[in-house]
Amino acid sequence: MRRSVLLPIAVALVTLAVAGCGPGASPTAAPEGPTPTTVPPSTTPVTPAEEAASPTPTAVPPTATRVTPAEEAASPTPAPPMEISSGAFEPGGEIPLQYTCDGANLSPPLEWSGVPEGTQSMALLLDDPDSEPPGFVHWVVYNIPSTSEGLPEGVPAEGSLPDGTLQGTNDFALFVGEGETFPGGALINRMGYDGPCPGNPHGYIFALYALDTVLDLPAEATMAQVLEAMEGRILAQAELTGVYSPAR
Repeated sequence: MRRSVLLPIAVALVTLAVAGCGPGASPTAAPEGPTPTTVPPSTTPVTPAEEAASPTPTAVPPTATRVTPAEEAASPTPAPPMEISSGAFEPGGEIPLQYTCDGANLSPPLEWSGVPEGTQSMALLLDDPDSEPPGFVHWVVYNIPSTSEGLPEGVPAEGSLPDGTLQGTNDFALFVGEGETFPGGALINRMGYDGPCPGNPHGYIFALYALDTVLDLPAEATMAQVLEAMEGRILAQAELTGVYSPAR
């Protein structure tokens, strides 16, 4: 009888032990394994030699052209301006008596420089801006050779000179007949040079022109004809002013 009572008790204890492994029981922790590590992005290791060979970025300055001394020396020097002068009087000075109607009526000596490249001929015009009306013409010279460096004193009153220079008529030809003379006794040329002959002090302008052509005009042309032919052909211009104050 005792054995039959103990058997059911033992079965009940086994049942309870099995039930303790069911859902209501805490799970047994799994044994710890190695901790997973985060794998960084794949990179290629750079050796010291490669680091040395790698170019270091530098700031690129703006491009500038440096002119070397040789290039500076080769730069063209501006040509000097064309100039005209006279050995007889200073610019703005008094024209000596011998170059006027009260003297020998000789043309004064003239010199010039700075004739520009490309000049084919030159022209010289002399007038009186103080006359009434202004601009009385005293001398018209044109087709002067480009190689010329001036005109001598006392240029002959001829239409054509030996070097090809031509002379035109002046404004005395409008009022004076052939063979007439100035107060000082000199012949009035009417062509070529006739000097100052004012009643009171006047200024006179010697205007020199460098031209890119030879004017297609005959001798004895007027100033108006020369100015028209020169239009658009002037390369350079220079002026010399003189004054004459008559004693009479």
